[in-house]
Amino acid sequence: MEWSKAKKYTVIILILLNIVLMGLNIYKSFETRLTGSRISDVASLLNSRGVTITCSLPGSYKPMAEIATSDYSFDFVRLERIFMEGEQNVRRTDEYNSVVFISDNSRLSVRGSTVSFTSTLSENIAGINEARQYSDGIINKINENFGNYDFHSVSETDEGYIVKYYEKSGGKNVFSNFAYFTIKGNNVALALNYAGIGSEMSVKKNIFAADEALYSAINNIKEDSEKANISRVELGYYVISSNYGGGDYATPFYLITANGKDYYVNAYTGECF
Repeated sequence: MEWSKAKKYTVIILILLNIVLMGLNIYKSFETRLTGSRISDVASLLNSRGVTITCSLPGSYKPMAEIATSDYSFDFVRLERIFMEGEQNVRRTDEYNSVVFISDNSRLSVRGSTVSFTSTLSENIAGINEARQYSDGIINKINENFGNYDFHSVSETDEGYIVKYYEKSGGKNVFSNFAYFTIKGNNVALALNYAGIGSEMSVKKNIFAADEALYSAINNIKEDSEKANISRVELGYYVISSNYGGGDYATPFYLITANGKDYYVNAYTGECF
């Protein structure tokens, strides 16, 4: 009988303990969640300085870890096949620490982690959908050989159609692993950067909230434009030399887009560039 009562009390205590722990977890989650009042405050401050926000802000700023990265050696034969297949009179040369492939209509340059490609097509590309379709075709070939680039955005500018892709890690974009297409008429230009993405480091560190990232970026934004519209604020990663040890790591970063220009804020330090 006494044993039965003891078991009952133990179960009740465990239930109460779980309720308390659940409450603490919920309370803790609010400590790393951007509140409506904070969003309102940063919007008012930016508006007073001639900057408007027309996008939502990342609501969570839980501690994040860096991700190990590594240098990547491109396979030149595969790159030539991706970009120069079907081209006439393809020639390879080395210049200024770059490996360059040139054909009658295209030029492919590889230097370190960076790939540049320009081409004159036989027909004009007209419309955002056609620009996206052309870019998707190249990205599919790239992803079959290296990387895991995912579509991010497409826009029409004075320079032409801009189609952007980023590598993903843990569901977040790695902004330094990018592929940017600029397409105008029958002229195509691609700028691509790639680093090998490894596993997440064990230590998670506190990060700045999205409103704090905006405070960090405001001076840079104002230097470029008196009147600015912030159309995107996104939390992801950027590969830099770590402040916490040797080597390069994908560090948590915010991408802030204002008037079509991208600004990057280190989510650990608040530095903006």
